[in-house]
Amino acid sequence: MVARGVVTVYLRSQSTTHEGVHTMKRLNRWLVSVSVVVVLAVTAAPAAGVEWPAGGVRVALDTRRVGGADRYATSVAIARDAFPAWADVAHVVIASGETRALPDAVAASGLVWAYDAPVLLVRGNDVPASVRTALQEIRSANTTVTVTIVGGTAAVSANCANQIKSIMGAAQVRRPFTGGDRYTTAAGVAALMRKAAADTSRTMPSVALVANGTNEFGFYDALALSAVSARTGAPVLFVSKTAVPAATRSMLTTLAPAEVVVAGSTAAVSAAVYSGVHGTVRPAGADRYGTAVAVGRLARTRGWLAGTGVGVAGSVIDAVSGSGASGRAGEPVLFSEKDRLSATAARYLGELGSVVSSATVYGSSAIVSDAAVAELKGAPAVPVLIAPAAGNYVAKYANVTVRTGVNTTQIDLYAGESLVGTAAVNSFGTADFGKRTMPASGVTFKVVASNPDGKTNTRSATYKRLTYPASTSIVVDKSDFKLYWIRDDVLVKAYPIATGRPGKETPVATWKILAKYHSDPAGVYGPRKMRLFRKVNTSTGTKFVYTAYLIHGTNQPWVIGTKASAGCVRMYNSDALQLWPQVPLGTVVQTRE
Repeated sequence: MVARGVVTVYLRSQSTTHEGVHTMKRLNRWLVSVSVVVVLAVTAAPAAGVEWPAGGVRVALDTRRVGGADRYATSVAIARDAFPAWADVAHVVIASGETRALPDAVAASGLVWAYDAPVLLVRGNDVPASVRTALQEIRSANTTVTVTIVGGTAAVSANCANQIKSIMGAAQVRRPFTGGDRYTTAAGVAALMRKAAADTSRTMPSVALVANGTNEFGFYDALALSAVSARTGAPVLFVSKTAVPAATRSMLTTLAPAEVVVAGSTAAVSAAVYSGVHGTVRPAGADRYGTAVAVGRLARTRGWLAGTGVGVAGSVIDAVSGSGASGRAGEPVLFSEKDRLSATAARYLGELGSVVSSATVYGSSAIVSDAAVAELKGAPAVPVLIAPAAGNYVAKYANVTVRTGVNTTQIDLYAGESLVGTAAVNSFGTADFGKRTMPASGVTFKVVASNPDGKTNTRSATYKRLTYPASTSIVVDKSDFKLYWIRDDVLVKAYPIATGRPGKETPVATWKILAKYHSDPAGVYGPRKMRLFRKVNTSTGTKFVYTAYLIHGTNQPWVIGTKASAGCVRMYNSDALQLWPQVPLGTVVQTRE
């Protein structure tokens, strides 16, 4: 998406007043240092009656965070939030919170529907203190509580089960799973759901939910389905990308569902597997964020999840705990990037408008940052300086480009404290402020994102002015293991490098690249190399002479950032492939300490 509207530039003011002259002088005294500062500046509630322009994605929800110090304490906090004071809890579901056993916990969300129960996570070999306290509180608050442990002893050990029995009473703890893999466990959960429905005269919907259950895809698609399972009683079953396991096939035969919802694209579940499970609908997106939105949209269309809120998670483990609670409340689970709300999720929430009024963020700020939470509340996303790269150098000129996020319709660019450009933008678009002259002393840019609700967010970044030998040249800085590529007086990119080892140091000199080669991608030079001809002074003048020194790729990528070569400059192979075609023969290279 590109910027909408016109960029207004104020650098060359025509004012002849003293104030105008003073402003221009300030522009020539921009600061020199390298730093990045992010300021969250969020005003009060959205302004009433303010109309947003087309392209502005607006999300402003009553947002709160539910989490704990770790995954186990988070599962307790989410359960306690869903069941205040543990009132009327007659059943508790226990699953392993160990990463290796997460599929069991994902499938367990269906038991939230079966037993109207909280799901608590334990370590494979013991019960964490936070969970122990919660179980004690649940037992004290209720007359009779049954505990169902999901997974075999490889997931929840006998020792861990015995600890649970010591808290809840041995007769109240049951282990319906003696072993088997993730596919068998998910099918077993479906069987428990059928039995619970029969015991309580409820009817399971004629729907099965299917997703990739392998570690490769991280269970995000299955977790989006888990909220539907916790609300409706449709079980979650697992497949691999290319096969339908026997346990899954058998349970689908038993259930004989009229509808089979398969989450994820063909990259996660192949067309053959979709056909093999008799899929009827495939909610899918380009990534985890898009698939979760597709599941949420389908669930709302079908009336499966019709609540006025959403759950938001940034990690699988927090979603494992939160999907059951969200589903029980009739809310879908969406996924967020750590530091900003994903574009797909934001657009979906913007489409829903007042239909959804609240969000519950699961987990700590280490997983979903306070900045992302502020976006859910209505703050513009922190603007990102795509160019120049934050914390980097600039050359004589710099192309200034800003990427926007949710709740953003305008970007203001400041040099120091002076406004030098304004652009009307789309949310999740870019603002291109063009090629700008950089003062010799350096520059500090402040970028302010704003919206019609009067909310703002700011990012500041300060840059040094790089010195270099020619308008198109390469600087190899041995002190920071960086290669700086400058073209037409614009710093294009800084690449990490390795230089010469002690005793074989890369010489400090001026060079030209006068030969370029293809080489063996698996060899010591990687796929590309450029020959360095060294500048020497002779009695007849200056000339560049052949040397053994090169700029090249490497088959030892782990040495990048160290002194490792025999004097050559090594790059990651992918970087060498990117740089090589851009560099013309005759390019000046400067190596320096």
